[in-house]
Amino acid sequence: MKIKSKSIFTGFVALAALASVSHAATVLEKDGFKYQIKGDWQVQLRQDPGVDQDLDVEYDDLEIKNAITYDLGNGISAFGELDFGFKNAAEKSDEDEGPHLEEAYVGLAYKPSEGALKKASIAVGQTGNAADEFGISKAIETVVSEDAFDDSGTLSGNDMIKVEADFGSVMLVASHELSADSEKSDEDGKFTDVFLGGELSGLAFGLAYQNFEAFGADDDINIMGISLSYDADVVEVAADYSDAEDDHTVINIVVAVPVGKTTELAAGYVITDFDEDGVDNVTGWYVNATYKFPAQKNVSVFAEIEQDDRDDSDMGYLAGVRLKF
Repeated sequence: MKIKSKSIFTGFVALAALASVSHAATVLEKDGFKYQIKGDWQVQLRQDPGVDQDLDVEYDDLEIKNAITYDLGNGISAFGELDFGFKNAAEKSDEDEGPHLEEAYVGLAYKPSEGALKKASIAVGQTGNAADEFGISKAIETVVSEDAFDDSGTLSGNDMIKVEADFGSVMLVASHELSADSEKSDEDGKFTDVFLGGELSGLAFGLAYQNFEAFGADDDINIMGISLSYDADVVEVAADYSDAEDDHTVINIVVAVPVGKTTELAAGYVITDFDEDGVDNVTGWYVNATYKFPAQKNVSVFAEIEQDDRDDSDMGYLAGVRLKF
């Protein structure tokens, strides 16, 4: 699990593919070379919504991220990132119970000294795709669905080519996952997607499109989404709509209220509408609170309650701690 507080404008704040690692600890910086380490550790007590669920300890996430950047001059830089997750080892959910690879990519970035373009980059490897930028959910844990792109299972790939361009108030991301049918990595299938986001005077929008062909499938499907959010300082309201062709649609509605400078309260309602006859639609809701310590904003505690309308489903709840650097 990631604490997913992706208002539509998230990608503007930090372009990961440009190796701009926020809150990172710089280990070495010399002669145009920079090596940074970033961590994101979350442990929580959780009982899932559902029938006869038990309270347990979950590790979401336990990540160590390594980023390097070389300044090549004339606004050009080379970058790479290697990220490992230890959730499987902590929960003993994997056969080898060891660390697993989260991201591994290299690329080139360009930052012009003037003009409309602020930054641009191209990355190759294993990383999140363009459609992963889409969504306004503030759920700590997914109740029903976050959006139709999440349900397709294509939020990352290991044969990825990804391009990003930041124009200040508008960001464009495009990615393509190679089919790699003759390789061991072919089970990701293949897809091409694009995300366009922008913000003006507190109003943000996001548009996403993906063409996806699952591994072994004969036909491809098209997925599209649109999202809007407005931040009025005292309250943020947001909604998104995403549709997977001839399968289902997902609608999210979110309201978030800051309480001082340290606390945010959020509530959301999610509707998943299936196209297939005989398949019941599912709705869910969640309410959560996150508190960041004033002395250390990278230390936070959080809690959430969540519920869906599946038959005999009991309410779920969680509470946890998150440390970042």
